[in-house]
Amino acid sequence: MMMRRVLLAVMLLAVTMLAMAKPKPTQYGRGKGKVYIFGVSQELTDSVVYITFINEIDSLDLMKRTKFLPFRSEFSLQLKEYMEGTLKKSHQTTCVFYSNKRKKLSKKYYKVKKRYLDNPYTKIMPIESFQFRHPLDSFVNENVE
Repeated sequence: MMMRRVLLAVMLLAVTMLAMAKPKPTQYGRGKGKVYIFGVSQELTDSVVYITFINEIDSLDLMKRTKFLPFRSEFSLQLKEYMEGTLKKSHQTTCVFYSNKRKKLSKKYYKVKKRYLDNPYTKIMPIESFQFRHPLDSFVNENVE
């Protein structure tokens, strides 16, 4: 009888501790840091390359172990939809570059830009009016309306 009470108390304690355990944050939540990002868009059969300026995204952290950007595909999709919708450019291949340090990303920006400037057959067109936005912001706005 005494053994049953002890076993019941231990099981009750274990269940209580599991219930009060803090859940792990997911990669889809908002972060506390800043990430800098720019994008490149190009149609593979065209000689014009479109490049955005470096944007700062608040409330976003890189993944801890892999240093990957969460929502990478969503950021690339934002640029692709902008190119198709606003500039009427279809069949664009888009790519985003990111870093949590602006200086590091600036070096990458000029390296990518120089690669296209060195080629006499390509022309670089800056995209001034495009701004990346946090994917959760657009998700919240769609669900509110």
